Amino acid sequence: MKVQQIFFKNTLRNFCYIITFSDGAIYCIDPFNASEVKAFLGEDKKLAGIINTHDHCDHYSGNEELLKAYPCPVYAHEKANIPGKTKDLRDGDVVYRNGDWSLEAVFTPGHTMSHICLMLKEKGAPHALFTGDCFFNAGVGNCHNGGNPEVLYETISGIFSQYPDELIIYPGHEYLKRNLEFTLNIEASNKSAKAYLSKLEGINLNEVFFINDMKKEREINTFLRLREAEIQKHLQLQGESDKTIFIKLRELRNKW
Repeated sequence: MKVQQIFFKNTLRNFCYIITFSDGAIYCIDPFNASEVKAFLGEDKKLAGIINTHDHCDHYSGNEELLKAYPCPVYAHEKANIPGKTKDLRDGDVVYRNGDWSLEAVFTPGHTMSHICLMLKEKGAPHALFTGDCFFNAGVGNCHNGGNPEVLYETISGIFSQYPDELIIYPGHEYLKRNLEFTLNIEASNKSAKAYLSKLEGINLNEVFFINDMKKEREINTFLRLREAEIQKHLQLQGESDKTIFIKLRELRNKW
């Protein structure tokens, strides 16, 4: 099994992912631009399926052209409004299984109400999560277009908080530097976030990308650190519920 990341140099800084199983089956997650995916695949490979994490057009805009070249199923949540969708997914559905590996849907509403992530498991254990716009390196998704911050809180607190430290995170956009700056604006003493931001200095973030695991996210992602006293003090929400703090953080990040 192999995971490959494609970065699109559009203003939204989208990622898509190509997952190749050992039997040759290839799945594409969230193709923004078909031509770049086709160039990446070359002439000798075909897609077994396209998976869209949600129904915002920057995550499915490459579908139509890819389907002309590679007729294949299109997977998305059962309530996602995606042109050409042929396979509905619900929480826990298996998209593909090969040997020790499986790719499964995880229902993660909040950014939209029909958002899924894709969990790659090895021997039944979580290995990597393709998070679309639900969860980013050092951040979480907005709720501007069909989402709900209270629902997103439930997803992050109820699902992501349970994931093991070693789980690899593959987000739908490259927002790392900006999210680290937001973390440090809220929690200025966060040594891990400071060190990470320093590591990015002088690096071309259109060419070099960083992959985090959940252990690192728990160190640098403000939305996973709601009990930190410095964060609560900065927000003037000492003693308030985690949900109240999360929603306030999301509101602040909307304007950041």
